[in-house]
Amino acid sequence: MPNLVNIFLNDPGTPGVSLVQVTPPQDQSPFAIPGWDGTGGLFPPGTPQFQAGQLHVVLTRTYAMWFDFFDRAWAWQPGFARLPIVPRANEEFNAYYDRTALKFCYATNPRTREIVYTCESSDIIAHECGHAILDAQHPEYWDSLLSESAAFHEAFSDFSALLVALDLPQVRALVLAENNGDLAKSNTVTRLAEQMARGLFDAGYAHAVVSPDALRDLANPFRYRDPSKLPARVPATRLSSESHNFSRIFSGALYDVLVGIYETLRRESRAPDDALAEARTITGHLVAQGVLLAPKGDALFKTLAVALLTASVQNFDGKYFPILKHALVKRRLLKGQEATALCKAAGAMHIRTSALEGVLSMPLEKRPTWELPTTRVGEDLPSGIRKWLPIPKTEFRLIGEKKRRDQTRLLYYIAPRRVTFTGESLREVSGVQAVLASAMTVQVNPDGVIAAAHLHQVDRAQERRVRDHIAKLVARRRVYVPPPGASVDMQELIAQRKPYYVAYDEQGHKQIHRAFIACGEPG
Repeated sequence: MPNLVNIFLNDPGTPGVSLVQVTPPQDQSPFAIPGWDGTGGLFPPGTPQFQAGQLHVVLTRTYAMWFDFFDRAWAWQPGFARLPIVPRANEEFNAYYDRTALKFCYATNPRTREIVYTCESSDIIAHECGHAILDAQHPEYWDSLLSESAAFHEAFSDFSALLVALDLPQVRALVLAENNGDLAKSNTVTRLAEQMARGLFDAGYAHAVVSPDALRDLANPFRYRDPSKLPARVPATRLSSESHNFSRIFSGALYDVLVGIYETLRRESRAPDDALAEARTITGHLVAQGVLLAPKGDALFKTLAVALLTASVQNFDGKYFPILKHALVKRRLLKGQEATALCKAAGAMHIRTSALEGVLSMPLEKRPTWELPTTRVGEDLPSGIRKWLPIPKTEFRLIGEKKRRDQTRLLYYIAPRRVTFTGESLREVSGVQAVLASAMTVQVNPDGVIAAAHLHQVDRAQERRVRDHIAKLVARRRVYVPPPGASVDMQELIAQRKPYYVAYDEQGHKQIHRAFIACGEPG
C-alpha cells in the first residue's frame, strides 16, 4: 500500500482548512516534479518533500478533471511529454507558466514573517495548470494581442482552481456551511489564493488584491464593457482592461452558471452536497465542450459565450440553456435576443460573431452531407460546402480537427491576415505586425451531415481593440524591445516583469510574442 502524504485541500490561507492525509495518485504522471519519487511520506509544510507531494496530488487531480471534461488527452505546448515543474523559481508573491514549465515562487510576509510558498496552494497550482491545459487546446491564444484572449486565459484558470476545490467533499461542506448555504455570495472557493493575497496586502500591494483575503473573487458584480474604453490599471476593486482584472467578468459568469445549476438541482430535491458536486461536473463539461466548439483565433468573450450556449443545447438537450442565457446576458456578454436565437434550432445553426456586429445566426434547415473520410491540414474549405454557408470569399485553410465524445468531428479553419499598427502611442513598437484571423469551426455528425458552423469574423472594432491593448502594454512597460538579432532571456523577462517581447521575422518586421503568464498582475 502506498504511503500517505500531507496536503492542503485548498489554499493554506483558507479558514477551516488544515492538513489532511491522502493516498497520492499512482498513475503515471504527466508532470516532472523535482523530489517526487512516488513513495510519499508525512512531511511538514515548507519542506521540499511536502511541496513535491502537494504538487503531485493537486496537479494530477487537475489533469484528471479536465481529461474527463474534454474527454481526451493532449500534448503540452510546445511538445513536452511531461510538463516540468519548478517549486521554488523566484522570490516574489507570484507563479508563472511560460511554456517551459509551471514556475512557483515564494516570499516572506513582512508582517507575519511567514514564508509564503505558492506551490503549497491548491488554488495557485490548479490555476497555473489551467493555463497549460488551455494552451494545449487553443495554442493560438498564447500570442494573441486581443486583451480578451489573455483575460479568458485567466478566467479559465481561475475556474479550474474552483472546480478542483469543489471536487472534495470536505471543501464542499465548508462552502455549504458558509452564508447559510447561499452560494451566490463570496465564499471559500470563490476567493482565490488567500495566503498570497494576504502577503501582497501586507507588503503594500493592496491595489493588486480584491481584499486582504482574496487575490480575486469569482462572486463579483462586474459586467462586460469594451476593454478599449477602460483604463489600463485601477485598484482590483474596480474594473480595468488588465487581463487578471477583466477576466472576472467571464469567470463570474461561469460561477453564476454553476450556482444556477445547483439551485435547479436543489429544487429537484437533490441533497445539497450531491447538487453541488453534480453542478460542478455539469459546468465543467459545459466549459470544456464550449472551448472545443470555439473557433480558433482570438478569444473574444462573445465568441466563447456563444460556444458555451451551443454546448448547452447539444450536450444537455437545452436543459440548462436558460441558466446560461441568464448569466451571460446579465454579464452583458450577449443580448437576450442573440441568446434566444441560438436555442431555436437545437444547436443546428450557422453562427457569425464579430466585435462590432455581435451575433448573427441562422438555422441550417438544409444541411448537406459532407463526405470526409480524411482531411489534410492546409486544405481550403470545399466549394461544395461554401454555397451552404454564408462566409466571406477568402481562403479558409484547415488547421486541425478533433472528435467529440458524441462522435461529431470538429474541423477548424482560419483565414489569417497581417495587420500593421503604427502611431505615436505605440512608441518603440510602432510598425509592429500582428496576425488577425477570421476563423470557423464546422461540426460534422457521424453520418457526414453538417451539424453546426460558427464563424468568427475579424472586423475594424477588433483591430481597434488589439491596437489599444498594444498601446497599453507599451505604456505600462510590459513589452521588451531587444535590438535586432539579440537573444531574449525568458527568465530575465520574468525578473523584469515584461510578459511580452518583440521579435523580428525574416523580413525584419516587428512582431510581439508572449513570454509568460503570471498568476497575479506582475508589478
